[in-house]
Amino acid sequence: MGIISAIIVLGILVFVHELGHFLVAKFFGVGVLEFALGFGRVLTRFQFGETTYTIRAVPLGGFVRMAGDDPTLVHGEGKSDAEIAEQAASGASPIEGSQERLTPLQEKMVRDSSRWFLKKPYGPRCAIVLAGPLFNFIFAFLLATGMYYTTGIPKIIDGPVTVSGVSQGMPAETAGMKVGDRIVSVNGEMIESYDELIELVRGSQGKPLVISVERRKTEAEGAQAAADRIELTINPQAGNPELDALEGTASEKPTYRIGIAPAFKFEYEDVGFATAADAGFQQVVGLSLQTLRVLKGLLTGLINPQKAIGGPIEIIKQTAASANEGWLAIISMMIFLNVTLGVMNLLPIPVLDGGHLVLFTCELLRGKPLSMRFQEYAMKVGMTLLLLLMVFAIGNDIRRLIPPSWF
Repeated sequence: MGIISAIIVLGILVFVHELGHFLVAKFFGVGVLEFALGFGRVLTRFQFGETTYTIRAVPLGGFVRMAGDDPTLVHGEGKSDAEIAEQAASGASPIEGSQERLTPLQEKMVRDSSRWFLKKPYGPRCAIVLAGPLFNFIFAFLLATGMYYTTGIPKIIDGPVTVSGVSQGMPAETAGMKVGDRIVSVNGEMIESYDELIELVRGSQGKPLVISVERRKTEAEGAQAAADRIELTINPQAGNPELDALEGTASEKPTYRIGIAPAFKFEYEDVGFATAADAGFQQVVGLSLQTLRVLKGLLTGLINPQKAIGGPIEIIKQTAASANEGWLAIISMMIFLNVTLGVMNLLPIPVLDGGHLVLFTCELLRGKPLSMRFQEYAMKVGMTLLLLLMVFAIGNDIRRLIPPSWF
């Protein structure tokens, strides 16, 4: 059931993105030959008006095929618009890999050069390209707003500080801290909240901290077996570029950590629509900035790509896990995936939406279309980068599925 839910969630994600391209293309009078969900073999199709709608076998993407979107035809070989239109109308198929021919409406559309995508001015072309990522951001905002308006805004009940996770290799683990420990004091100062603990650790300058914790008697060990309270001496650690990059805390001053995660409890506060919308907007902005921080960390080598990059298998696995946790987890995952897709598609890489914007802008500044040789080279470079990234991501997915004992 989780896998089916994951496929549905990814399908919605792709549909929203392609719907943006589709609707804005229609608004500017661009002819749309095909609206496709998925890649590969066509599973089903239907015709509505001048557009063919298809669902394909591989549910990991989609596309909107527009009239006049092939630069090698529109700008190449010195042919007139009429010759290009005749060639497209006589030999083009609205569905790749099929024997279906253009319908009479599609033939009429293809022959009209005023409806070609690449014949539109700079503004409409950029709007059509931007619409895909923009719809993902808008959809994420609507989901977040609806979630907060329906359930309320979560408020953290900060305290007492109970440890829910201990990072491997970090000072807390080295000192013997365990999941379930309740932090009582630091250097004799009582701790009532996680914020207080962070302030003391960050301000420690790396000096040892004597942290007093309460531990269940059944979990205590050795000479402390009969005691409720245990004192641990922990040396906060600085110089973790990966965590700094992820948290956005990189600065001239080192950030000290001990490597624990607190067990927070939440209560939900009912809010009006305006407050829910503001919280939804803040979440979309925060996730966008987080995605950019991760990308920057990957490019600068601060973040390990084997940990941070996941492929389709990992996406489906995480989405399926969210589906098993309930509808709030599913909505949260959809918000995250929409924002991530929106940001990634705006990267200035040829074949992505951001790459198309760069090429259109170069064409505008140049005053005439870019050469076919340059465009083909740019697209090959972009496609190669994406294929290499996909191979690496899938390799990471497979590596995560293999038990560590096999290595």
